[in-house]
Amino acid sequence: LTLPCAPSRAGCTIRAFAWHPHTNKFAVALLDDSIRVYNSNSATVPSLKHRLQRNVAAMAWKPLCASILAVACQSCVLVWHLDPTSLSTRGDRGDTVPQTGCWSPDGSRLLFTVLGESVIYSLSFSEYRGEFMQGQVGGSKTASIVADLSETTFETLYGEERIGGEVHSMVWDPTGERLAVIIRGHPESAGSQPAVAVFRTRNSPVFELLPCGFVRGERGARPQLISFHPCFPQGALLTVCWSSGRISHIPFFFVSALEPRRSPRRSPVPVLGSVREQPLFSEL
Repeated sequence: LTLPCAPSRAGCTIRAFAWHPHTNKFAVALLDDSIRVYNSNSATVPSLKHRLQRNVAAMAWKPLCASILAVACQSCVLVWHLDPTSLSTRGDRGDTVPQTGCWSPDGSRLLFTVLGESVIYSLSFSEYRGEFMQGQVGGSKTASIVADLSETTFETLYGEERIGGEVHSMVWDPTGERLAVIIRGHPESAGSQPAVAVFRTRNSPVFELLPCGFVRGERGARPQLISFHPCFPQGALLTVCWSSGRISHIPFFFVSALEPRRSPRRSPVPVLGSVREQPLFSEL
């Protein structure tokens, strides 16, 4: 596959790339902010364009669905159904820049953050199927704030700790019961350092976020990348890549709500300071 060259950018023609998790297709965002979708089973290559689709930063396919793609752009998040007439625009259309985002494992919810803010937004989705509505996507019309990660001070055994700030990266584990986010911190604020915040999550029958704890590296080490193992059988396994070059694997042992319970839930991640066992956000 050879993509058209952009002479003014020395051949750097691709802004973003995303494989579909379940099918042999992938999406490529080009410098002109068009998106092409390639499928090994079809010679047709759809090209997705929209007036708000500028400076594409990232793309993510909706899990358990073959045709829905979320696109983080300069001023909003666009959600494409591959039929262009089903395009839905989500998020602000002002001067907000999407920073990161992730789908829930069942594809019913999209969490995302924007540049310059320390909150997590949520959009819920539902797919209607019927004689005249096959494959149409509905759900919340506006994004709601589900977490405020502004700087907070904790008293610990090692003294006062400050954690909070913009979210740099965010991942949801395959069970849908753990969410990990990298919080940048405030370099200009003494004692404020980047950290990985971990939340317990529930997506059904209502959506909830429950603070679980924080993961910190060695002194001076900053979390750069995070990812959950796709099929860890004892709960969830989080991998953190640090600026020091080290890679950490942090297991969360629990029995998934989707499986018969054989033992009480437990999580080994240390909590810095006291965090109340109350939902950070609940639709109740």
